[in-house]
Amino acid sequence: MTCPRCASQNQPDAAYCNRCGQQLSVGGTAPAASLLTEMALWRKFIGPRADYYLERFRLFREGERERFAATWHWPAFGVGWLWYLYRKMYLHAGVFLFGGLLPMVLGAGLVGVVIWNVFAAVAANYLYYMHIKLSLALIEQRAGLDDAVRDRLITDVGGIQPYVWWLGIGLTAVAIAAGIMETPTPVTPPSSGVPD
Repeated sequence: MTCPRCASQNQPDAAYCNRCGQQLSVGGTAPAASLLTEMALWRKFIGPRADYYLERFRLFREGERERFAATWHWPAFGVGWLWYLYRKMYLHAGVFLFGGLLPMVLGAGLVGVVIWNVFAAVAANYLYYMHIKLSLALIEQRAGLDDAVRDRLITDVGGIQPYVWWLGIGLTAVAIAAGIMETPTPVTPPSSGVPD
């Protein structure tokens, strides 16, 4: 029996899902085809690591309600805006890029950048969940789409952009090169203390 909440497989006579605890329908009937279709669309949209993200997303759904729950996401902490760009979340990538530069401009230095990256890591899974949900809803609103067009739209809007990691490596190399090529400040020798 397939769970209508998380799409996990369970024993035919199970009363509750062995993964998420959802009550299963009596009589061993399968969940509605629409739920399985929805899970397939989410998997298609996420692309690589769909199981990882779908597991995290269960924290944001409590029955019929949705709520924010703090979770941790290492890539969003380590590379911040690049992870958002990797997952095609362009607005979020811009916010976290400029937000990460703001502490430097304001003089908060590395501590401010670390605090900003902690915020990026705690919010990443929820922001990604909401991004997918909104994107799929917008795609479904387009009346008259056949399955092939819908799948192409999901592929275009969802998935990943692998070139982003090369962009990150290139930017790191440029930053290192700029730091190496920076001309050092000349050091003036101390005066002997004897007036001229």
